[in-house]
Amino acid sequence: MFECHLKNLTHLFCMTLVLLLPHTALAGAPLEPVLSPNLRDEAQLDQYVSQLNEIYPCDWHDAHKRSGYNLYHIGNDIQVLEFSCTVGLHNLASIYIRQVNGTDEAIKPILIHRPKGQPVISPYILYNSFWDFSRNALTSFTVDRGLSDCGSFEVHRFTADGQLKLQEYRAKRTCDGKFQEPTNYQLIYYAED
Repeated sequence: MFECHLKNLTHLFCMTLVLLLPHTALAGAPLEPVLSPNLRDEAQLDQYVSQLNEIYPCDWHDAHKRSGYNLYHIGNDIQVLEFSCTVGLHNLASIYIRQVNGTDEAIKPILIHRPKGQPVISPYILYNSFWDFSRNALTSFTVDRGLSDCGSFEVHRFTADGQLKLQEYRAKRTCDGKFQEPTNYQLIYYAED
C-alpha cells in the first residue's frame, strides 16, 4: 500500500515539475494545450464581437448560443479563444484570439500563415477546424465548392507563445467531381521541425 502511495506522489511531483517548467524548455516537443470546449460566457464573446465581425461578418451571438466557444490553455498565462460561425452551407469559419492574462498586451486575432501562392480568403480564419488529438494539432479543411471534391487541408500546432505554426498544407485545386479525402490531397508544404 505504501508503494502505491509513493508511486502516486512521484507521479504528482513529476506532473507539477512539468507544469512549472517554462514552455520554452519544452520547445522540441509538440505543445499540447488544455482544451475547454463549448464554453458559454456571453460576456467573453461581447468583448471580441466587433473584431470578429470585421474579419467575418456573421451572427456571432446565434452561433454562440448553439455551440459556445473553445478555450485553449497554452500555459504561462496564455490562452487562445476559438470562436466559430458560418454564413454558408459547407465552411464553418473559426477565428482565434490570443490573450495573455495579467498584461496590457493588445488582444488581437492570430495571424495564420499559408504557403506562398496558395489562395487565402482571410489570414485570420481556419475553416472547418477541429482539435485532432491523434496529431496533437489543430487541423482544418476548406471546401472549395459544395461537392467537396476540391479544397485544402491544413495542420497547425500551437507554439509556446500561443501562436499557430503551419505544419502541413495540402490542396486539390481541380474540381473534377471526384471525391478524395483531404488528408490525401497533394502535399504543398511540410515543416521538418
